[in-house]
Amino acid sequence: MGTTAQAMVRAVNDMADAAAELISAVRQQGPGVIIQRIRDFDVTKVDMSTVNLSLVLLLTVLMGITIMIVLANVVKEEPAPGIHKENRALGAGSAAIEKANAPPIPPPTEVVSLRVYPIKSCRGFEVDHTRLRKSGLTLDRNWMFVSKKDMNFMTIRTDSSMTLIDTTITEGEPEGKEGRREQFLGISISGTDKFIQIPAFPTPDWLKANTTLTEVEIWEQKTDGYEYGPDINKIFCDFFNKDVALVYKGPSTRPVAVNGSKELYGKETPHHFADVMSLQIASEASIKDLNKKLKAKDPKSEELTIERFRPNIIVKGRDDHPWEEDTWKRIRLLTVIPSEEALYKIDLDVVARCARCQVPNVNPETGKKHDKEPWTELMRYRRVDKGGVAKYKPCFGMLCLPKNDGRIVVGARLEVLETTDKHSYNEARFEDL
Repeated sequence: MGTTAQAMVRAVNDMADAAAELISAVRQQGPGVIIQRIRDFDVTKVDMSTVNLSLVLLLTVLMGITIMIVLANVVKEEPAPGIHKENRALGAGSAAIEKANAPPIPPPTEVVSLRVYPIKSCRGFEVDHTRLRKSGLTLDRNWMFVSKKDMNFMTIRTDSSMTLIDTTITEGEPEGKEGRREQFLGISISGTDKFIQIPAFPTPDWLKANTTLTEVEIWEQKTDGYEYGPDINKIFCDFFNKDVALVYKGPSTRPVAVNGSKELYGKETPHHFADVMSLQIASEASIKDLNKKLKAKDPKSEELTIERFRPNIIVKGRDDHPWEEDTWKRIRLLTVIPSEEALYKIDLDVVARCARCQVPNVNPETGKKHDKEPWTELMRYRRVDKGGVAKYKPCFGMLCLPKNDGRIVVGARLEVLETTDKHSYNEARFEDL
């Protein structure tokens, strides 16, 4: 037998003796003795000139096996934990909860439309896929118009012609070795040839060179925005017949309001230029129910599109259970992308119903506002919330806060994880629902 082979045999025998001794020590002193011996080992006392690397590799493997054998012999065996009801990847509280006195959890439904409104109060567009962030859908309400007179935000509530400003996403020419295309936000005015485009994802350098960081006001709160120059704003000044400016949300945070505020939600969540919340979800079944009631009231009435309510995510819902979204508390969006072998799970807290103003009376195609509908009909049967200003307003859609980011596509599955009958606009704390 060669010298190396003899050394290996001696090493194996020594390892066996050491393992037996270690098992005895662990039984007396606990598994911590293994860590202690590793800590006490002094590599500086090893004569590297006499080390056989093959032998070292073998001993390393044998040491690992020895430790596993030792632990298997001394650690108390316990039953397997079984299946968890929670998805641990999403954190505590991600499992479905059926409370005894809460409304029943409805079956899963499907996302049928995704809508992005890049400029506040202007027309948006549909996409078949996008990314949902804690601040809302990508590009949603990143821009708004302000009056140059007081730098206060402009809204469709006071100027219904804002719906005649259209937006779209375009791509530039391929650039670089990878052929990446820069995306642009195209802005046009319906019925005219007026059109401008700006970077959809402007870099800090571009903003520094082409805009001015300034203070703007929205809902009596100050925030910051990058104001575009006269070359961009001219067509809009002409359209509105006054001095206005397009602004892009600045770097400071603008916290979510009402039931998403720190006082009621428990933490502060930033968003862009949406009124009070990052995201609105509405139901196709509910708009069908409203249209049915309007048609019964006036057979000549025009069927309303859900665009009038400006939601971001529209789900199918159940035609025989309209408005069941009123009872949502926690929901989950599940998106499968086979081409990427990816599954995205996004959990959302549904913090409040959306109390409506008369914006849905405006036809987004023409910019004309109806004197009564659907406001009158909604006031008749959709005053369902007793909290704050919602006592005097109808409700349509639910205001939500995403708990994590992820991709979402049309066809995604929406699951309700928890329900409540305690929604109260700008009054109820989320933990009390």
